[in-house]
Order: sequence, then C-alpha cells, then structure tokens
Amino acid sequence: MNLVPASAPLARALRQLVETTEVPETQPADIYVKTLPSSRQVQRFTLPEGVAVVGKFFSSYPPQISADLSLAREYTSYRRLPALGLTNGLTPRLLGRWPRATLGLLLESVPGPDLDHLLHQGCCHGYTAVLNQGLEKLAQLLAIFHSRPVPAAPASSTPALAYLDKVMGQLQQTRVLTYEDGQILRQERGWWEARCRDFADVQVLVHGDATPTNFLFPDGRAVALDLEKLGVGDRLWDLSWVAGELKHAWGWRLQSFYGAEGAIGHFFKAYQTAADLPPPLMDRVYRLNPFYMALAELRIARNLYLGFDYRRELVAEARRCLAGGRDW
Repeated sequence: MNLVPASAPLARALRQLVETTEVPETQPADIYVKTLPSSRQVQRFTLPEGVAVVGKFFSSYPPQISADLSLAREYTSYRRLPALGLTNGLTPRLLGRWPRATLGLLLESVPGPDLDHLLHQGCCHGYTAVLNQGLEKLAQLLAIFHSRPVPAAPASSTPALAYLDKVMGQLQQTRVLTYEDGQILRQERGWWEARCRDFADVQVLVHGDATPTNFLFPDGRAVALDLEKLGVGDRLWDLSWVAGELKHAWGWRLQSFYGAEGAIGHFFKAYQTAADLPPPLMDRVYRLNPFYMALAELRIARNLYLGFDYRRELVAEARRCLAGGRDW
C-alpha cells in the first residue's frame, strides 16, 4: 500500500469531496492508497480518519476514448440514482468527481465479498447455503432495479440479436468460433428471433452488466457496482447474464456446466418471489433464458485469460443451450 502525500492536489481533492473534519486543515496527513484490479485505473483511498473511498480515473480529460466516455456515463448514472430510488445501501454513495486530477468518480467503499467469491465458495468448498443466500439477495436487488419507473415501451429482442452478431464476429476473428459454429449459430439466430416475438414484456431498468465482480454482499445485503451500462432494456439482460455466469463458474472451476443447474433454478425462483411476476411473464423468462444465457456464455468466451480449449467449450455449451431451449 502506497501513500498520496498530503500536499498533493489529489489528496486535497479527496479531502474536499469526503468533507473530512477530524483532521485540521493546517495539519493534513498522507492518504493510504491501494490499486484495485480493473481494466481501468481504480484505487481505494483510506483517509487518516479511517474513511475508505474508491476512485475511478480518466486516462485523460475531457474524455475521448471509449473507456473514458464510459466512465463519464457511469458518473451520470450515479447522479440518477436518487430519483430512481436506488440509494440507501442498494448502491455505493456517490461523493463526486475531480476531473482536474483525472478523478472521474469517487464512491464510498463498500466492504464485503463479491459474487465471484461466493461462487468459489459454493463450487469448490460446498458452501451452497451461503451461495444460495447471496443469490437470493441478488435476485431481490435486481427485482428492485426492474421495478423502477421508466418510460413504457415493449421489450425488444433487436439489441440481443445485434449483440449475437457482434460477439460472433469477435469470436471468429480469434478462431474460437469455427465455420461450422457460425453456420449453426446463424440458424439458431433465425429460430430465436421468431420465438422472441411470441413472448411480450415491457422494458425495465436494467443494471446492464450483471457480472460477479459487480455485486458485493456486505452485512447480508446485495450492493450493485459499476453502473456504466445502467439503462432500459429486457430484464433478461440481467437475469440470463447471472445464469450464464453461474454456468461459467461451474464449467471453469469444476469442468461441469451441468453442475450450475441447481443454483440457476434457485436464483430464478428467488427472482420470481421478489418480483412477484405474473405467470405469463415468468414463463417468458424461462422460455427465452436459453437464448440470452447463450449470449452470456459467448461473451465470456471472448476473454483471453481463459484457455483456448475452455473457450471452445463455452461455445459448445452455448450451442447446447440454444438447441435445448428450442425443445422447451
């Protein structure tokens, strides 16, 4: 752990945003800093008073590249949360930003394990009760997101179909997707496009990036992080993303995609209870989940840190998921 000198502009910005009063301004102390694993610069700062905050940084400001524009959108998303009723422990508290020091976002630090930790405990150590409790809390949190007031509009499969086209192109470039895979997936695309039209729902507010590291579980509750993709869309973007990550957790750690079925079923039942969906809408979730879950599996298959053979297994599992879902 390193230090930010008390005299540094960033230290002054942090003290102003956190509004510390414990230490006299004439005797400021250095601030402890720890770099967190992330695709962008993210750091946790611990002030002398013991207050911990997390900052995300622009590579340059004003934002120009995709990652910086994404960070600017995330700040805007956090600004929207009070009006949406998504504060009071459901998300970290926004403290502000300081673009002059390239600080694009400053949040309160939330202690507690993330979903990835719970998945490891459930898969590798048999702590299924702990995992199931976390999945229940996550289902309740997503049900709250999905109940927020948004403009009335029908849910559409168009974004999902476009995403399938995009991820197929990316996987073909890295040879993870073979010519045969591409042919089969294009056939599945046509079948699922027609099927999606048979089941109607309205758009809801979605987290948009429901991956395991984006949810923390402090004090028996679930907290959502990384809101750069917050917006309106099909609830399956969240629900099936979680289901796909559960499949991946068992496939990657235990080489058994089937082992995730119990956790997926528990998660969907918890969501049904929390969201109190009428039977036709819950039937839609179950019937269309194979398509959206396959998208999540193909998305995960893009990750270069995974072995090539396992990435091919994810593609094969996505194909099985699509084919099996047609028989539902």
